[in-house]
Amino acid sequence: MSQIGWGEWLARWDRQQAGYLPDRDEQFDLMFTIVEKVAGTPERFVDLACGPGSISARAAARFPGARIVGVDLDPFLLVIARNAVPGVRFEEADLRAAGWDAVLGDEPVDAVCSATALHWLDPADLEELARTLARRIRPGGVFLNADTMRLGPAEVPQLDAVAVELRNQIWADSHAAGIEDWKSWWDAAAEEPAFTTLLSERERRFADRSKSRDITLTDTLEAFRKAGFAEVAVLGQVADKHLFTAVR
Repeated sequence: MSQIGWGEWLARWDRQQAGYLPDRDEQFDLMFTIVEKVAGTPERFVDLACGPGSISARAAARFPGARIVGVDLDPFLLVIARNAVPGVRFEEADLRAAGWDAVLGDEPVDAVCSATALHWLDPADLEELARTLARRIRPGGVFLNADTMRLGPAEVPQLDAVAVELRNQIWADSHAAGIEDWKSWWDAAAEEPAFTTLLSERERRFADRSKSRDITLTDTLEAFRKAGFAEVAVLGQVADKHLFTAVR
């Protein structure tokens, strides 16, 4: 494992993810700008469902004095994060489990950011997550999530279909231009013998992953309103990729 180029695996992940959101770095920069404008320079920052540490690495550069915690359940991506992103504390937790936020410690946090991960949750899980974050983010603090959220096939079926079509075209254009896709990245990881045990554990943990339906933008807005956030809105959108923002 000592011979693994962890930084390159993170960089390769970033390139792969940019195929699904070509302006990904600009979205991260906007995310941090919103954090500063709403909550000020954060002292305690959480990268939620952090994966290999993409947000954490950028947050550490943007907010060098912040105490940053990355949280994820994926054992493989956490190992990449711990080896590729210095100065950040990475913790293992299942966001669907009661009490997962114990890994954050006792103090309230200033900002929580996430990207391209929470769409895996069931809508009911999202509601519980919003309630947990409402308890953990200080008044005036902020939550941001850059992710796919359907406009709503029941609420606005025509516009929802158009947004999905636009999103799929972005993905198709990116991959036609040679950007590695999700499956290819994971296939490459599976070819590295040093990762075999970690990937087996990852498969075991996510074997029961299921959800009743895709999370919509309406689900997200309502979940955070009901949880007690003062303001919720979308501050950036490309097709059905939204930069959702909630002020505590």
